[in-house]
Amino acid sequence: MELRQLEYFIQVCKSGSFTKAKLELGVTQPTLSQQIRVLEGEYNIQLLDRVSRG
Repeated sequence: MELRQLEYFIQVCKSGSFTKAKLELGVTQPTLSQQIRVLEGEYNIQLLDRVSRG
């Protein structure tokens, strides 16, 4: 686990969405999503419930 990944995860939890978190962190959505997926993969657990809009 990298500290950056933990920061990303915490920001997504605090803001309640990937969109708001990416704006706060100043990163792109794909970068944010990828780092959360890597973190989930390292611990083999789903940390967030992803709900698609539509």
